[in-house]
Amino acid sequence: MEKETVIALRKGKEVPGEDPRELAVIRFGRKVAADATTISPEDIQLLRDQGLEDAEIVEALSVVMLSALTNAFASALKIEDDVPPEVLEEYF
Repeated sequence: MEKETVIALRKGKEVPGEDPRELAVIRFGRKVAADATTISPEDIQLLRDQGLEDAEIVEALSVVMLSALTNAFASALKIEDDVPPEVLEEYF
């Protein structure tokens, strides 16, 4: 995947030609990360409509939540302060 595509997806933009199933998972993940309490049965159904099984939905949710936990842990320990900005720029 091209760097520009990754950046666009991280910003929540639609990327022509990308797999609709992957885009649905990305939208779901962004919504969970923003506010997990807003997830509704309709959000889950949208993923099922894209062909995801319940186990895959739970896995997607787990990845987002683990990332949130990791970010909170890093923030609490000020780990990002130890990483030079030019290294972080590679990922954003």
